[in-house]
Amino acid sequence: MRTRYPAAIALLALLALPGVLFAQSTPATTKPPAISVTLVYHEDNSGIFDIKDENKVSVPSPQDGDELKAGWTVVTGKGDLAELKINHTSTIIKVAGNTNFTLKQLRTDAGGQDVFLLGIGKVRTVAGKASTKDQYQIRTQSAVCGVRGSDVVIETADGIDATLSTLEGTGWIQNAAGAALDVAQGFAADTAAPDFKAFQIPQDILQGLQNDMKFTRLNVNETINVNKAYQSSLQQGNQGSNPSQNPTTPPAPQSNGMMDNIFAALRDVLGMEIRSLTVSDPNHPGQTLTYAMAVFEPTFTLGKVKTALYLPVIYQGDMFNTSDWYKPAGNDEWSFGRDQTGLTNQVADFTRDLLLKIKYIEYGRQSDPFFLKVGNLDDITIGHGLVMSNFANDADFPSVRHIGLNVGADGAGGGFEAMVNDLAPDIVGGTLEPPDIMGGRFYTRPVPGSRMALGVSAIVDLNPARDFVDPINGIVMPNPAAAGNPIFITPGVDLDVPLVESDSLGLIFFTDGAVLIPYFRTVPTDPSFSSINSGFATKALFDLSAQMSIKNWGAAAGFLGNLIIPDFTYKLQYQIYTGSFQPQIYDSGYERNRSAYVLNTLDYLTNTEATLNSYNMGIFGEAGFKLTGIFELNLGYFWPWTLNSGSGLTGNPTQDHFIASFVLEKGAIPVVNLWGSVSYERMGFASTIESGGLSGALFDANTVVSAQIDYTVSPLMDVSLIYSVVAARSASGNLVYNGGLIPETTASLSIETQIHL
Repeated sequence: MRTRYPAAIALLALLALPGVLFAQSTPATTKPPAISVTLVYHEDNSGIFDIKDENKVSVPSPQDGDELKAGWTVVTGKGDLAELKINHTSTIIKVAGNTNFTLKQLRTDAGGQDVFLLGIGKVRTVAGKASTKDQYQIRTQSAVCGVRGSDVVIETADGIDATLSTLEGTGWIQNAAGAALDVAQGFAADTAAPDFKAFQIPQDILQGLQNDMKFTRLNVNETINVNKAYQSSLQQGNQGSNPSQNPTTPPAPQSNGMMDNIFAALRDVLGMEIRSLTVSDPNHPGQTLTYAMAVFEPTFTLGKVKTALYLPVIYQGDMFNTSDWYKPAGNDEWSFGRDQTGLTNQVADFTRDLLLKIKYIEYGRQSDPFFLKVGNLDDITIGHGLVMSNFANDADFPSVRHIGLNVGADGAGGGFEAMVNDLAPDIVGGTLEPPDIMGGRFYTRPVPGSRMALGVSAIVDLNPARDFVDPINGIVMPNPAAAGNPIFITPGVDLDVPLVESDSLGLIFFTDGAVLIPYFRTVPTDPSFSSINSGFATKALFDLSAQMSIKNWGAAAGFLGNLIIPDFTYKLQYQIYTGSFQPQIYDSGYERNRSAYVLNTLDYLTNTEATLNSYNMGIFGEAGFKLTGIFELNLGYFWPWTLNSGSGLTGNPTQDHFIASFVLEKGAIPVVNLWGSVSYERMGFASTIESGGLSGALFDANTVVSAQIDYTVSPLMDVSLIYSVVAARSASGNLVYNGGLIPETTASLSIETQIHL
């Protein structure tokens, strides 16, 4: 019983701590000009939040409290928001994510209109003194929306037609034909509908809309009170006139007062998942174990910094018996050093268990002047990707968890990028082990005013033989010493020369070169490779007496950029390589399959004559297309072949590389509230189809695959169907093999309930 309380106390402490760390500051309160619009609050969760002036030039570093001028545009990305206040009318506006919203025209002291353009996306507006459509309008290309002392949400998916939903009061909308409608509370109207008339909003959709568009900083009740006072003054000034000309606002809505704001903040911060987890049974190879899983995932955002914690309880029987909880790779992550002996191991285990509570910390994007990613990483590319491309440390998450690091900076004169696959101290067999994989790239721009860059890089795997097996020679259990405890060092150089850079066309020439340098700590104990000496295997690289004197290298040259729009990207390159060098070797499945890479290198070092006259080469192409707020599609394929002096050019389907991913954004199908993603990456794709067709081999350990379909049940709950294939591992965390070089895998299909508290 005693072990339950420290875990519970640690869980509560971790939930409470970020609330202190991420407390947000109060925006500036300088009194704005009489006729003006103020950016009261914004969140830049996407890293692309932008405000453009009347010349479409980005305003540097927008801050809460800034005044926005006529002609300026607010641009939000996924997960962003902005809250605006029209100071001369006290009208407030919430701009949702993936929205383009322009302040087209502001009234003057002599009168006039406030006119806004909604290019795409969604806004909510609560009217203050702007009580008629003649005073205040929001337009798309063909629709005009107005207010009558009301609270409405206006949305457009194409910038042409619009949907107006009235939360309180009465909204007004006009279509391209000039037909206009008054839209009462709880009703909506769509200008794209063949039958242009108001329709009642289903209660669950209405509730979801209200929750989704709640204000964070601005107070709706204050605006409603301003409107009520204004409407009252209009009535008093028009005694005896037709009351219908001056409609009044319905009773004040239940808007976000203090408790609403508190619960909204908690709902945004706290999250919880309930699902099952299928893992391989370490005591019965080929069989699986199923655990119940409850995970708290608090998330926090402060400007460009995004953080999520991962607080799991994974159990089989008694949820409150910590000895029954799942221990990934044999590590009790709630022990915080209590299960270790010796001060060093206790401190290391405490540090690891604490770091494992971080799911991610992110700042900026890779294209920003500075970016940082800590935690789960699934898309690390160093340079142009000749050696490391789309590397992932979470391919087997949550069965295996790492705290990776990817950091970089980019300036006018150059920059750097670096990565580590796991920052958390790892204790193996009672011994503290360093991280396995790390690398970096430094580059300079030697020509002032030019984006041309010259870079040097190096990627190191300190323990590629962690799971080494050699079934032919009877080594069927992981044994690094059998391979000589090698280190793989891959230094490289690169050059990129921008030829054209614009939103409609990007064309950058690049070239890369790298070499694989094996280093052996000891002589391999595997008798087949005992001829390999300890130290650097220099003969694998240089042999002046051989026909191919320099070998074990790779090179690439090609073009990358964008076509038509910035979000339609491409990369096309020619690659050539020799010896045991393999391009894009550090990919999403590398940590599963590096034992085969080690064996291939050992074979090469003991039989270099077999590849002296061979060049491997191929064409590698990638393309990506994204429609913000709708979907994102990425495809890539490496088509290799081998040039032999005797047999000429032949295909090499065992070394091809296929990549595909598709993401359907939330809200892209609003009728059914479905969204999700699927990703697939595999080496040897063509050879598998040739040999066995579309069989189960397409989903072995050479494959990293995942799929997820999400459905919104209510504003507080989502349900997900999740499929993944993970590598089977022993109780100590080692890969499990079944007499071959490819690890066993475990397929998992589960239903996850995500509760937004």
